[in-house]
Order: sequence, then structure tokens, then C-alpha cells
Amino acid sequence: MSSHPHLLILGGGSAAVTAAREVADRGGRVTLIHEGLPLGGCCLHVGCVPSKYWIRAAEQVHACQQSLFPGLHPKGVDVDQPNLFSDLHETIRELRERNYEPMLNQLEGVEMIRGWGRIVDETTVEVDGQTISGDAILIATGSRTDLSPAVHLPSELVLSNEKLFNQEKLPESVLMIGGGYIAIELAQMMTRFGVEVTTLQRSAHVLSSQPAYLGQELAEVFEEEGMNLICGFDSKEIRVGGKGVEAVGSLNGEERVFTANKVMLARGRLGNTDGLGLDASGVQTNPHGFLQVNDRFQTSCPTIYGVGDVLGGHMLVYTASAEAERMVAGLFGEDVQQISDHSVPWVVFTDPQVAGIGWSAEEARDQGIEVEEAELPVSRWPRFSTINETRGFLKMFRDPESDTLVGARAVCPEAGDLISELALIQEHRLSLKTIADRVVPYLTLNEGIQRCAAKFHQ
Repeated sequence: MSSHPHLLILGGGSAAVTAAREVADRGGRVTLIHEGLPLGGCCLHVGCVPSKYWIRAAEQVHACQQSLFPGLHPKGVDVDQPNLFSDLHETIRELRERNYEPMLNQLEGVEMIRGWGRIVDETTVEVDGQTISGDAILIATGSRTDLSPAVHLPSELVLSNEKLFNQEKLPESVLMIGGGYIAIELAQMMTRFGVEVTTLQRSAHVLSSQPAYLGQELAEVFEEEGMNLICGFDSKEIRVGGKGVEAVGSLNGEERVFTANKVMLARGRLGNTDGLGLDASGVQTNPHGFLQVNDRFQTSCPTIYGVGDVLGGHMLVYTASAEAERMVAGLFGEDVQQISDHSVPWVVFTDPQVAGIGWSAEEARDQGIEVEEAELPVSRWPRFSTINETRGFLKMFRDPESDTLVGARAVCPEAGDLISELALIQEHRLSLKTIADRVVPYLTLNEGIQRCAAKFHQ
């Protein structure tokens, strides 16, 4: 391959844009071909940015309705939903124009083409009748909600994260299908805005890939706030009926029917690989349309790469960008640093937030590590106990032989701001005795880490 390769990129989200910048910085050429969402992709337009905007707005609504302090008596809030949606769309436009379009336009050697690209062979793409050849192709086309359980319903009755934020008003009632992070973030947000939400989860608890204690802690919060949370529901059919839609299934061996104005699907995602012409080059996907790649992000065709949500897996914007950086490094003949699942911190932006790094205690024991656990309840965490917060905890899991952190889980306000320090402690294998002995400011988030680490050495 040329020392200044020409990379053809299909996609316009964070992974695609990161790859384009990395190639250009190294003196290579890029042809970026994208259609559908504007530059910035899912995260900017229908994912991270709009969801966090609405989640934070919902937190303010919630704060205006109740207080942790007995001497404060909230009197409610007037909500102008159309104005919120309008402001959100303006915020997205400003972010796109500031962070994406000008940056790419200023990069030397980067050409952008608007249109649907189709792979002709291992180094060639066709778009709108134009054939473009390069040295390699990168597929960074992202993913989408699996709408197949409701494909037979009128489209106006069905919501997804792609559709939720492109309207002027939230529905009056929603059936939320799923209990993963997207589902519960948006279900709590809508509940706080007064939407009647019924969340239907197939597993015994929400966040089913994590230990049950995380989902159980959230379930108590959700139910106190008025959400109808149904776990262990085996959905059989979603149909028109009742207020608008009905979900029919079994719960504890009995048939149950739940109804609402609309249904929102958040239980599965599909890779955006259909229509790319992958058969022409022999690129393989799994049954959900996600690409299969090796450690250098090469598909079954060595000159065709894949990064980001189109791989399935993490489906996080920050891992997508990290994968793009590593893929480009490999393209230029550099060593590729692997991204370990064990090292990726994650956050669920509910209230309280949930965050984690590394293995849970159960996962560590499966790896043969007889971990020790320490827990700091929020009620014993000065940052929170002084403001009457009582819900949540920090759990840390230690390898006693090395006195190092193998994982942590937190349920508390701003847990996402806590987890990066825990990730550094784990990554650099810092002794937890060192963490326990350090001096930290009183009434801070990080004090919780020091106090929890100290429990291992009492």
C-alpha cells in the first residue's frame, strides 16, 4: 500500500470523521461519502446530544417538583415542549457547524461527497453513478434501532431514538420495549415530563447484562417517580388497539396486555450494512448486520475495514473514535493498540447515574480471581449525606494478591464523573493502599473513592 494511502470512507458520524482527520494529519487522502443523517451522525443528531439535553431538562423539572431539603417547597414548573425541541435542534446545528463541517472543509486532502455509496470491489465505491477507487475502504455507517417487532404498525405509532427527537411534543403515554441503557434513560426522562410510561423488560431486572443489584436500585427510583416497570415480561405481539398500541405477552405465567398511545422500541439494534454491496467483495456480517473484523479492524476482505457502531459491541461514541484512530494507525503500518472490554468505562445517564469499569465481582471470579469487595453507601459519603441524598453506593472489587482494582460499580449522582478516576486507578494498577492513604478534599466525589478503598485496609 502507498505510504500516503487514499481511504474511501462510507459514513459521516464520529468514527468516520475521526478517521478522515487522522488520515489527513498523516498526509493521506480521503474521500468521505455519506448520506442520511448530516455530519456528526447518530450521536449528535439522535443519540448522545439530544438525549442528554432532555435528560438534564427532566432533572430540572424533577427538582422543581420535590426537594431533598425540608425547608424548601417546590411549586412546580411550566414546560414549553415545542420551545425545548426548537432549542435542541438549534444546539445541534451549532455543534455540527462548529465541530464537523468547518473542520473537514479545512483539512487538506479530504473530499466529501453526499450520496449512498456502494462497494463495487475491494478498493472501489460507486456513488450516484460515479466510480471512485482508492487504496482501502472504511465502513463506518453506524447502526439503527431494530423496528421489526412493530413493522406492521402505522409508523406514527412507533418511536425509536431516531424518531423521538424529531418532533414537537412528547406523547401522552408510551410503552417502552426494553430495559437497556437507552430504554431506561429515556423512560425516566419521559416520566419526569409527565408521560405515562410502562417499561416492559424481558429479563428479571433492567440493565440485564450487569449484576442485579444495579437494576434493583434503579427500579425503586423509577417506581417512586411513577414509572410502571414490568420485568420478566415475555412479549408475544405488539398490535393496534386500546389507546393506540397494545403489547400482549405473559407475566408470571399469565397473559397480560399493556396499552399506550405509542410504542418505543429500544431492545435491539442492527448494523447499517444493507445496500452497501458487500457481496461483491466477500465481506461477512452476522445475522444482525454487524461487521466482523480482526484486531486491525479488517473485515474478511483485507482492504475493507470497519469501525464504530457498525461492529456492534460497545456502540459508544468514544470507543468508535478510538477504534477509528487505531484503524488508521494500522493502515499506515503502525502498531495497533487493542481496546480491552475490561478497560472501557461506561455510564448510564439515569438519575442517579450508573457507571462501571472493569469486571464485576462475579466476572472476576469467573476469571479465577477471588476478589474482595468494599462498599460505600451514599448515606455514608459526605458529599451526599450532607444534602440528604440516601440512594446509591460505590462498590470496588480488589485482587487481594496485588492490592489492585479489577473493577467498580457506582450508583450515585454524577457517577459518570467518578468513573474515569477509577479507570485510571485500574489501568495503572495503583495500590489501593496508596489510594486509601492519600489526602483528598472533603465533600468531593473523589473522597468516596478514598473512603471505599480504605475499607480494604481497616
